[in-house]
Amino acid sequence: PPGGGRAWWPGLLWVSAGLLANAALITTIGFILGCALCYGLAVQGLRRAAGEPAGRARTLLIYGASGLGLSAPVYWAFTHLLSISLPGLTRTGWL
Repeated sequence: PPGGGRAWWPGLLWVSAGLLANAALITTIGFILGCALCYGLAVQGLRRAAGEPAGRARTLLIYGASGLGLSAPVYWAFTHLLSISLPGLTRTGWL
């Protein structure tokens, strides 16, 4: 918890799992879904580290929707504004 005297290792494992899952799956499921998965796992770990209970199905859906809402504009900005090629799920360039 904030101000706690020692590290909470399960939280580190949740965040690490998100980063590793993103790195392992980004070329398979695309940038947007990979980053949304990373975001969902990281938020779950950080919330649990703060002492909040595990998320219910509705909470996990909110995390997923938030991750999609954050990663989609980032993908669009990188691919269309900066012309940086990121892995996508489809050839259309939107997923």
